[in-house]
Amino acid sequence: MTTLKPSYRWIQKRIETLDPYKDYEEIYRLSVSYGGNDFINNLIYTLIFPNFVVTEHGARVVWREDGGKVFAAATGRVEQTATANDTWWYYGPSDPRTQKSVEKINKLHESWAKQYPGDFSHNDDYIYTLAFSAVFMHRLRLRLGLCGVSEKIKIASYIFMSDMVKLFYAEGRVPLTDWPNSWDGLIKYCEDFENQPRPGSEQGHLIASAIYEHFAFRWFPPPMRWLGRAIPISLTLPSTLAAHKVTPPNPLLKAIILFAFGWLIWVMETLGPDPQSAFLPELEQMSKTQQTERAKEHKQLDRAFPSYFAARPGNQSIGCPFRSNMKLQTSKVVEME
Repeated sequence: MTTLKPSYRWIQKRIETLDPYKDYEEIYRLSVSYGGNDFINNLIYTLIFPNFVVTEHGARVVWREDGGKVFAAATGRVEQTATANDTWWYYGPSDPRTQKSVEKINKLHESWAKQYPGDFSHNDDYIYTLAFSAVFMHRLRLRLGLCGVSEKIKIASYIFMSDMVKLFYAEGRVPLTDWPNSWDGLIKYCEDFENQPRPGSEQGHLIASAIYEHFAFRWFPPPMRWLGRAIPISLTLPSTLAAHKVTPPNPLLKAIILFAFGWLIWVMETLGPDPQSAFLPELEQMSKTQQTERAKEHKQLDRAFPSYFAARPGNQSIGCPFRSNMKLQTSKVVEME
């Protein structure tokens, strides 16, 4: 039996046949789940996660006292977050696999809330995270000089994320409230949240720095890691960089990076074919051997990264308890080898 390949522009053609009020899960899946890979997932994680720890309490539960996974198991944390997100976006909020994955996050928060009481109780943190996720690609495209997503995708994204909101709980199993009532409301909510004064925290600075450094460490050779850091920092919101006290790149370099990414996406969308497969099913269909090799590669990266990050300029400050604990944690990682 012959398997027919999808047409050159099959994703857009399929979306055009769908009703955003009924088929929003499929529209959302088609718009975000195809054409991904480990590099793209890591870049998206690097662009998104620092926005969620601009508050002191948000940073505290991620960095904790010793750096947490963003320091000691950075690749594993990227993989864990990306796989959870891919599951939600691909299967949709009505699917038991998504519901099980979200409930796992809820229970993880419940567990950490015992150690950090009150830090998981902030309703606006959850709403901002989900609103930001819904509008992320639209706002990024505009920053790159591209057109935003279509009206149909806006409608589908809003309804999709409105269903996702119902699956999450704040501390004490408290349902989330104050979800904006429209796509434009999501944009406004994010902008209002981002424009609030944020004094930042040392832990937040370390989280953002570790995430940017890890992206460069994982994907770029040593002579080019300056570019590996500059790419995500150039694409990050200025308000987030200011809150984390991360210095923006040289304006000319930033302009070049924004232009290059915008041009690359434009060329792919204009001249290239639509991707024929989604990343999550490919991941799920890996053989046991492939999964073992993949996990081995991630662990090798995570053994090497802590000492690299701890030795970076700016992480040698004397008297900072978080940096002192980071060095102690690095020693533990070395001893485990």
